[in-house]
Amino acid sequence: MLLRFTVLVYFSVLSFYSFEGNAQIENDVLYYKSGFNSVTINARTVGVKGTPFLFDDAVFGDILLPNGTTHLKIPFNFEMVKEELVIKMSDDDNPPFPVKKWISVETKDENPRKFILENIEAKKRIVEYIGEWEGFKIVALHSKKLYKPTNLPDSYSSPQFDTYQHYIKFFKIKGLQFEELKVNQFVKDLGGKEIKEFIKSNKLKVDDPVDLKMLLQSLN
Repeated sequence: MLLRFTVLVYFSVLSFYSFEGNAQIENDVLYYKSGFNSVTINARTVGVKGTPFLFDDAVFGDILLPNGTTHLKIPFNFEMVKEELVIKMSDDDNPPFPVKKWISVETKDENPRKFILENIEAKKRIVEYIGEWEGFKIVALHSKKLYKPTNLPDSYSSPQFDTYQHYIKFFKIKGLQFEELKVNQFVKDLGGKEIKEFIKSNKLKVDDPVDLKMLLQSLN
């Protein structure tokens, strides 16, 4: 109870909002359960594949606020369609709620992942910090989009699903300047036998932010 009160005090700028929406066109209903999962009911489909969240399950992280306060080991996730950081108290029956103002979030993993806000394409975006290279900050911009079938299924077709697709773009940032980074070309430009051996021996997928971070760390 004390932990919940403390978080509510420090997050005074936050507002609770319902994760249950109203019925929309074609009888679609989208709502979020307290466990950060999503369910879609669609007249054309039998369900949904994936979620609008970055992580399949909420993870623990340290959240740094603009006033310098850091809240430790808070269950969180990122709602990628609305581009919001959402948190939930582990012993709280209320639904998760959004954090309106924050500086960074770092996961509590063996290999922590750090998320920050950067100006990209004329707006503040949630990005994953990858590392530094030649004076540039390298970040990954995650996004998700919900695709719905456009035709009603017939008796011979397989079940249809609404499906969330996950996309990742990488950017180089210096001050207010940003440029999309094509990672395959970036690795090709690095050249060198040692780089190729490192990627091969560690079975890295350079278009994966976690693996690209490992590669950058090996270069610095």
